[in-house]
Amino acid sequence: MATHGKLYLVSLGVGDADHLTLRADRVMREAELVLGPAGAPARYPAQLAGKAFMEAGHGLYTPMARRRAADAEVRAEEDARSQAIRACIAAGGSVAVLSYGDPTLYGPQIGYLEAFRDLAPEVVPGVSSFAAANAALGCAVTGGGASQSVILSLGKNANAGYAGSDRLPVLAQSRSALVLFTMKTDLARVADELRAAYPGGTPAAIVCHAGDAARQQVLHATLDTLVDVAARQALPFEHLVYVGDFLAGPAGDY
Repeated sequence: MATHGKLYLVSLGVGDADHLTLRADRVMREAELVLGPAGAPARYPAQLAGKAFMEAGHGLYTPMARRRAADAEVRAEEDARSQAIRACIAAGGSVAVLSYGDPTLYGPQIGYLEAFRDLAPEVVPGVSSFAAANAALGCAVTGGGASQSVILSLGKNANAGYAGSDRLPVLAQSRSALVLFTMKTDLARVADELRAAYPGGTPAAIVCHAGDAARQQVLHATLDTLVDVAARQALPFEHLVYVGDFLAGPAGDY
């Protein structure tokens, strides 16, 4: 009976390269084929030198990719990767698809899990931007006075036309710690919508480049001053927004 290989979706962690876990390191070293960000071979030479490598693409096998390019173009990208992955697995090799942060939290490579579900892919966990940003803040994100819960959401859910049941005024009702991933976010709209439930003086923070020792930065504000504080510098793509009274110091008893 032929021996079949294994497909992995591997977290590279976030920020500095040494956030790579020991398990991720082993899977990368043992893989015959690696798909990942274009800069991965240069960033991880000890693990990837000499290996067959393909760019993983952004949002392949999901509707995300079809918002940036025509369906035929995306399908051609997907077909090339599907053929390479299935050939390697059928030959008994292992394949590692690399993703920064937590692949299951708004990760652009999550489509690989469903597209290759028949191959029983395994997710190798790692340090998410959420975990790294919590560490940068240096306080108990579950230690709020009004609520000991944490809600992860998207800032762009405040944008016009969004009709989901998780609009920000709804999420804000519990006054839980709110963590917003910020791609395509209109911060002024976010602040306006959150004022439906959070007092204007509620502490807020913006964590930039979480996990990157040289560039990590925390900007403190309140909900009322959040937009003005953010406007003082150009925010990088890599930033998270936190809102909640936990930022004033843990008050919960758990």
